[in-house]
Amino acid sequence: MDFDSEQERLLEDVIKLAASRKRAFKPVTVLIDGPSGAGKTWTSAALAERTDWRVVHLDEFYPGWHGLEKGSEMVHEQVLRTMNPGYWRWDWEASAPGEWASLDVRDDLIVEGVGSVTAANIAAAKERGTVVSVVIDGPRDKRYERAIAREPEYEQWFETWEKQEKAYFSNLAEEPDLRWEWS
Repeated sequence: MDFDSEQERLLEDVIKLAASRKRAFKPVTVLIDGPSGAGKTWTSAALAERTDWRVVHLDEFYPGWHGLEKGSEMVHEQVLRTMNPGYWRWDWEASAPGEWASLDVRDDLIVEGVGSVTAANIAAAKERGTVVSVVIDGPRDKRYERAIAREPEYEQWFETWEKQEKAYFSNLAEEPDLRWEWS
């Protein structure tokens, strides 16, 4: 099976699982996790196109190149809270929080980024309604190529970020509902 077919199957599985768990008048939250270059952004965009669910990228609010763990915490502390949800976008030039991005507590969300599938984030998503958690992964060399092709300046930070990813997946990540490992 090729990449596109496998991704198609994953999208169908996410939609079916969300529908089977849906609670009346409560939003759906899909948490999509995985290391750099795995296909989280692409998958979340394809899922949003089919469902019209709003996408929140952790890349918008990680507090700098050493902020994976803090960005993960911001998912349950800000993005998924039931009162005044949203997040402070990270201003990379100022190396400080930037503008506030407000979210509607009633919106179905796709939250994608390394650090999204933790016990605290799953609990916060359940508090707001239905949750489906997903992890996407692929071979390191292919993920590296994809990540650098998308953002060439990321090359200098790839290993710094990768060390944080390894610590996160060893210590904080929860087992997801769905897992896709492509080759």
